[in-house]
Amino acid sequence: MPFPNRSNKTNKYPKSKPTYRSRKPLPNEIPTDGSAQITSLRACTDQPDQVAVRVNRCLMGRISHTTKSKLKLAIGDAWTQDLKDELHTELSRSLAYLSAARMLNARAKSAQDLKRALQRKGNDPEAIDHAIHRLTELGLLNDREYAGMKARSIIRSKPAGRRFIEAKLREKGIESSIIRETLDEELEDSDPKAEALNLARRMHRSLASNPDPEVRKRRLIGRLARRGFDHDAVRRAVETVEQEFNNQ
Repeated sequence: MPFPNRSNKTNKYPKSKPTYRSRKPLPNEIPTDGSAQITSLRACTDQPDQVAVRVNRCLMGRISHTTKSKLKLAIGDAWTQDLKDELHTELSRSLAYLSAARMLNARAKSAQDLKRALQRKGNDPEAIDHAIHRLTELGLLNDREYAGMKARSIIRSKPAGRRFIEAKLREKGIESSIIRETLDEELEDSDPKAEALNLARRMHRSLASNPDPEVRKRRLIGRLARRGFDHDAVRRAVETVEQEFNNQ
């Protein structure tokens, strides 16, 4: 019996056309000629003394209940340049603070790292400084704690010398005094020569197939130096692993 011609069957459930949601405008894209309106003034559950302001359904930021009452703001009020200027400081500070808090909740950062991230998002410079100051006051941003955590993370992943860890912390914008105190504490019980030798043994395995001892030494010296070990620790480690290799 021949198979039915399925190509003639109508699709009972036709595919719907893909829909594309338009991008929400940013606060600085909202017109200030009076054509836009305040569409929401909702109390914030996490900060009862704050009110979230939305204009044309775009979140502009937060203001205090005091400011709302003082300006007699209400839903339907026109969004003008004068009103925007009046609320600028509170709104920009709240946006920077909320953005910074979300970043810190996702991953720990140094103050300088956080500042750079907020700058990339286009936050107002004064608002950025205010957010960082406030987060520091609350103990949510602490360069000293961050430096210790970062140093321990580097040490756990692979042995490293002081110079290497110092450079990594400097990249994060940590102050020199904090770096020095952090490394003095975290490396107090470390033995750089032993750690350099341990890492050299691990690295030498990938170089052992090269028959030229000078090439092996040169490459191993470069790798250990890049991990921040000083010249004496590197020299001793390379000599030891080469001697061990030759005695096999």
